[in-house]
Amino acid sequence: MFQQPRVNRTALKVVSMFSVPRNPVGLVDYALRALGKDHVPIQQLVFFLSFDIRQMAPSQALKLIKRLQSEGQISIENGLVKVSHEMVVDTEIPTQTASTNLGEHLRLFVSSSRLSRAVGMNNQAIEFIRVSQNPLKVEATVHGSQDYILILDEASRRIAHNCPDWRKVSLLHRFCKHVAKLFLILEKEESIRLLQSLQVESWEFEQL
Repeated sequence: MFQQPRVNRTALKVVSMFSVPRNPVGLVDYALRALGKDHVPIQQLVFFLSFDIRQMAPSQALKLIKRLQSEGQISIENGLVKVSHEMVVDTEIPTQTASTNLGEHLRLFVSSSRLSRAVGMNNQAIEFIRVSQNPLKVEATVHGSQDYILILDEASRRIAHNCPDWRKVSLLHRFCKHVAKLFLILEKEESIRLLQSLQVESWEFEQL
């Protein structure tokens, strides 16, 4: 049920949903087109390459972006990445829709800074204690400067947690980095299904 980010050292793999460009700068251009923007923050691009289309680990995506910048194939100004379209070859217009974009769903519930910190967290920071499916229920311990409890219960439409940041953001039905990380390491389709439920149904954001 749980899936680690897929590492692809050549950054050239074709995913099943649509054809991804084979050259690195085309891959970045592809990401910008899929996001519907001509420039995006570095962390948003890293998230898209790593988790939306699962081409490489976040650290590899960041190295790729820095290399393309040093080669003059992309520019970065004020933390925003832009592609020089004279350098783009082998780029197809993405056919991905918003409903399959995990990042777009997550950004409705978590700030960019918290999402960036979630992406940077080690997957092993969340230790699953108990999991049941149909409906999904997860009980986990979050390891960090101290340990926290995290519960997601689809049947009762409840997310419960006890970190200090959650106590603040949960009042606004927003995620802390720990809850965002949980959605990042669930299967993508399962995460999207739950996030769609959160958008249209009444869920409890409970403080433990």
